[in-house]
Amino acid sequence: MNSKLQLIALFLAFTALSPCLSEARMPEPLIVPLELKGTEPHNPKVIGYYLQELVNQNLMTTEEAERTKTYMIFRHARRMQDLKEVSNMSREQRRAYMRHKRELRGNPLVEYADYCGFTYERAEELMNLMHDSDKGTKYYSQMKKKAAQ
Repeated sequence: MNSKLQLIALFLAFTALSPCLSEARMPEPLIVPLELKGTEPHNPKVIGYYLQELVNQNLMTTEEAERTKTYMIFRHARRMQDLKEVSNMSREQRRAYMRHKRELRGNPLVEYADYCGFTYERAEELMNLMHDSDKGTKYYSQMKKKAAQ
Protein backbone atom coordinates (compact mmCIF):
# COMPACT_ATOMS: atom_id res chain seq x y z
CA MET A 1 0.00 0.00 0.00
CA ASN A 2 1.42 3.41 -0.85
CA SER A 3 2.15 5.95 1.87
CA LYS A 4 -0.77 8.25 1.00
CA LEU A 5 -3.25 5.42 1.38
CA GLN A 6 -1.62 4.38 4.65
CA LEU A 7 -1.85 7.93 5.96
CA ILE A 8 -5.51 8.16 4.97
CA ALA A 9 -6.23 4.80 6.61
CA LEU A 10 -4.44 5.89 9.78
CA PHE A 11 -6.33 9.19 9.84
CA LEU A 12 -9.70 7.47 9.33
CA ALA A 13 -8.93 4.95 12.05
CA PHE A 14 -7.92 7.75 14.40
CA THR A 15 -11.03 9.83 13.71
CA ALA A 16 -13.28 6.79 14.10
CA LEU A 17 -11.72 5.89 17.44
CA SER A 18 -11.07 9.38 18.80
CA PRO A 19 -14.52 9.80 20.42
CA CYS A 20 -13.87 6.60 22.36
CA LEU A 21 -10.41 7.73 23.42
CA SER A 22 -11.18 11.27 24.48
CA GLU A 23 -12.28 12.56 27.82
CA ALA A 24 -15.57 14.37 28.28
CA ARG A 25 -16.11 17.28 25.95
CA MET A 26 -18.57 20.05 25.51
CA PRO A 27 -21.74 19.07 23.62
CA GLU A 28 -21.78 19.71 19.89
CA PRO A 29 -23.28 23.17 19.25
CA LEU A 30 -26.56 23.30 17.34
CA ILE A 31 -24.99 25.79 14.92
CA VAL A 32 -22.63 23.15 13.48
CA PRO A 33 -23.75 22.61 9.84
CA LEU A 34 -25.31 19.24 9.07
CA GLU A 35 -22.42 18.17 6.81
CA LEU A 36 -19.97 18.73 9.70
CA LYS A 37 -22.05 17.10 12.46
CA GLY A 38 -19.99 14.52 14.32
CA THR A 39 -16.67 16.05 13.27
CA GLU A 40 -14.05 15.84 16.01
CA PRO A 41 -14.11 19.18 17.94
CA HIS A 42 -10.35 19.81 17.54
CA ASN A 43 -10.77 19.91 13.76
CA PRO A 44 -10.28 23.46 12.41
CA LYS A 45 -13.43 23.03 10.30
CA VAL A 46 -15.62 23.01 13.43
CA ILE A 47 -13.63 24.49 16.32
CA GLY A 48 -15.00 27.96 15.54
CA TYR A 49 -18.56 26.75 16.17
CA TYR A 50 -17.60 25.41 19.60
CA LEU A 51 -15.77 28.61 20.49
CA GLN A 52 -18.65 30.78 19.22
CA GLU A 53 -20.97 28.84 21.51
CA LEU A 54 -18.79 29.80 24.50
CA VAL A 55 -18.70 33.44 23.34
CA ASN A 56 -22.50 33.44 22.96
CA GLN A 57 -22.81 32.15 26.53
CA ASN A 58 -20.43 34.92 27.74
CA LEU A 59 -18.00 32.28 29.01
CA MET A 60 -15.20 33.34 26.65
CA THR A 61 -14.37 36.65 24.99
CA THR A 62 -14.13 37.04 21.24
CA GLU A 63 -10.40 37.69 21.59
CA GLU A 64 -9.94 34.53 23.66
CA ALA A 65 -11.86 32.59 21.01
CA GLU A 66 -9.70 33.98 18.20
CA ARG A 67 -6.48 33.16 20.04
CA THR A 68 -7.75 29.69 20.91
CA LYS A 69 -8.78 29.03 17.30
CA THR A 70 -5.31 30.02 16.07
CA TYR A 71 -3.76 27.68 18.65
CA MET A 72 -6.09 24.83 17.66
CA ILE A 73 -5.20 25.27 13.98
CA PHE A 74 -1.52 25.07 14.95
CA ARG A 75 -2.13 21.95 17.06
CA HIS A 76 -4.10 20.25 14.30
CA ALA A 77 -1.37 20.94 11.72
CA ARG A 78 1.24 19.59 14.13
CA ARG A 79 -0.88 16.49 14.74
CA MET A 80 -1.26 15.86 11.02
CA GLN A 81 2.52 16.19 10.61
CA ASP A 82 3.05 13.71 13.45
CA LEU A 83 0.65 11.26 11.82
CA LYS A 84 2.50 11.64 8.53
CA GLU A 85 5.82 10.97 10.27
CA VAL A 86 4.56 7.74 11.87
CA SER A 87 2.68 6.41 8.85
CA ASN A 88 5.34 3.82 7.97
CA MET A 89 6.23 2.85 11.54
CA SER A 90 5.24 -0.25 13.46
CA ARG A 91 2.70 0.12 16.26
CA GLU A 92 5.45 0.05 18.89
CA GLN A 93 7.52 2.64 17.02
CA ARG A 94 4.46 4.91 16.63
CA ARG A 95 3.67 4.71 20.33
CA ALA A 96 7.26 5.45 21.30
CA TYR A 97 7.43 8.37 18.85
CA MET A 98 4.18 9.91 20.10
CA ARG A 99 5.16 9.38 23.75
CA HIS A 100 8.44 11.18 23.07
CA LYS A 101 6.59 14.05 21.35
CA ARG A 102 4.25 14.42 24.36
CA GLU A 103 7.24 14.52 26.70
CA LEU A 104 8.91 17.22 24.58
CA ARG A 105 5.77 19.35 24.51
CA GLY A 106 5.18 19.10 28.23
CA ASN A 107 2.02 20.15 29.99
CA PRO A 108 -0.78 20.96 27.48
CA LEU A 109 -2.22 23.68 29.72
CA VAL A 110 1.12 25.46 29.90
CA GLU A 111 1.51 25.24 26.12
CA TYR A 112 -2.03 26.56 25.56
CA ALA A 113 -1.63 29.44 28.03
CA ASP A 114 1.80 30.45 26.74
CA TYR A 115 0.76 30.24 23.07
CA CYS A 116 -2.37 32.32 23.60
CA GLY A 117 -0.99 34.73 26.19
CA PHE A 118 -3.46 33.64 28.89
CA THR A 119 -2.75 33.30 32.58
CA TYR A 120 -2.52 29.68 33.67
CA GLU A 121 -5.64 30.18 35.76
CA ARG A 122 -7.66 31.48 32.80
CA ALA A 123 -6.32 28.71 30.57
CA GLU A 124 -7.46 26.22 33.22
CA GLU A 125 -10.98 27.71 33.19
CA LEU A 126 -11.17 27.73 29.40
CA MET A 127 -9.85 24.19 29.08
CA ASN A 128 -12.44 22.99 31.61
CA LEU A 129 -15.20 24.73 29.62
CA MET A 130 -14.06 23.36 26.26
CA HIS A 131 -13.79 19.80 27.58
CA ASP A 132 -16.85 20.04 29.84
CA SER A 133 -14.70 18.42 32.51
CA ASP A 134 -11.92 19.16 34.97
CA LYS A 135 -9.20 18.46 32.40
CA GLY A 136 -7.77 21.97 32.78
CA THR A 137 -7.71 21.57 36.56
CA LYS A 138 -5.88 18.26 36.19
CA TYR A 139 -3.15 19.86 34.07
CA TYR A 140 -3.02 22.92 36.34
CA SER A 141 -2.49 20.67 39.38
CA GLN A 142 0.26 18.78 37.56
CA MET A 143 1.94 22.09 36.71
CA LYS A 144 1.77 23.30 40.33
CA LYS A 145 3.05 19.97 41.64
CA LYS A 146 6.01 20.03 39.25
CA ALA A 147 6.82 23.65 40.18
CA ALA A 148 6.82 22.73 43.88
CA GLN A 149 9.43 20.00 43.38
